Amino acid sequence: MRFALAVLLGRLVRFFGKFVDRATNLPGEIALKLCPDFLSRLKFDGKVIAVTGSNGKTTTTNMIAHILRRQGHTVAINTEGSNLTPGIATTLLCACRLNGHVPQDFVVLEVDERYTPIIFAGFAPDVFVVNNLFRDQVVRNGHPDIVYDKIASAIRPGMKLVVNGNDPISQRLADQSEHVCFGMERTSRSSDRQIFLTDDCKVCPRCFHKMRYHFYHYNHIGDFYCEHCGFKTPKIDFLATDVDFEQGTFRINGQPASVTYKTTFHIINSTAAAAACVCAGLTLQQAIEGIATFQVSSVRYDEMQLCGRKAVLMLTKQNSASLDQSISYALEQPEEKTVVLYVNNVLYTGFRDISWLYDVTFERLRGKVDKVVCSGDRAYDLAVRLREGGFADSELVVVDSLPNIKQQMQQTKGAIYILAASAFGNEDGILEALK
Repeated sequence: MRFALAVLLGRLVRFFGKFVDRATNLPGEIALKLCPDFLSRLKFDGKVIAVTGSNGKTTTTNMIAHILRRQGHTVAINTEGSNLTPGIATTLLCACRLNGHVPQDFVVLEVDERYTPIIFAGFAPDVFVVNNLFRDQVVRNGHPDIVYDKIASAIRPGMKLVVNGNDPISQRLADQSEHVCFGMERTSRSSDRQIFLTDDCKVCPRCFHKMRYHFYHYNHIGDFYCEHCGFKTPKIDFLATDVDFEQGTFRINGQPASVTYKTTFHIINSTAAAAACVCAGLTLQQAIEGIATFQVSSVRYDEMQLCGRKAVLMLTKQNSASLDQSISYALEQPEEKTVVLYVNNVLYTGFRDISWLYDVTFERLRGKVDKVVCSGDRAYDLAVRLREGGFADSELVVVDSLPNIKQQMQQTKGAIYILAASAFGNEDGILEALK
């Protein structure tokens, strides 16, 4: 009775919550208060796929759902990215029947890394994807090893793990369960040396001797090995090869594949999605066909015209690896450009934390772009960070009020690359100001 009441009331709150922007977490919070064991009462008729990791969770989750739907399967998914316990509960109370049965062929869930042991105490996914582990939200999460321990404690018998074979931190999870590894061979964008400030795996996570690399894709993701204990990149079960970034083509286990978003991290995420779908019962060819037609959300990547110039919006997480990859993408484009950095407050720290800005390799922009524009609530903090990185005042434009940004952009030249690290998700504010 409590369960049915939780479902009915949760759905009612979700319906009315849409009008006041309280439809993602509040229904689940109420359902869990009425029925604390709500998640453990669910009975899944199909398979559950869960995705976690520091970066790429939302895109990988949506890509998996797209692939499955393209094959005619019914899918329940937390599309909005509400990945804590209340958000998961909201998704499932909308998907289930009053008797607790979830009838969809697949349930695909993005799950916050630290909440995996709490959520998986109620149910265990059939396929569990771990994209990567980086320093992320340091005030909240601490060291990546702390997050690793949380995920490791969530692993249950019967889970099929899909782990990043190029990530020495998360790859260790493969020791605990049946698993497959995904990864990517050296590409034209790989490097023999570490070019980023952030390297979360300088020492071997098993024996604590120096970690070495044959090559780096980015940060600590690459082909790694330890000369002391033998820990190294494992055999990759789903390997991306022959990557042509200009054309957006590559191969997965020899089969031709393509993407519409031509970045290093997106090709790795696509390979992870293919691996998850094969583990869930699809063929590799079916997964590859879905990847080719998947479009990254325009909230995360969009192209447009602003101020009479080409403009690209890229939404990044507020961590160094994510913003570093957006910087890499901007630098890889051949035209003259201005980079607009849009950084807002970090909500969970009470607006205080700016430490993560000092982990981003902004120095790579020096001499490569016309100007760097600092905007958002942390515009002056950004400017201080860039001056510490050797930027001259003449290379910077500081926007202390968004309504003034269009006028100040007249001081710049070239295409506009907006790299928005926005905790509020209000990147539309800068777009409206520029329009």
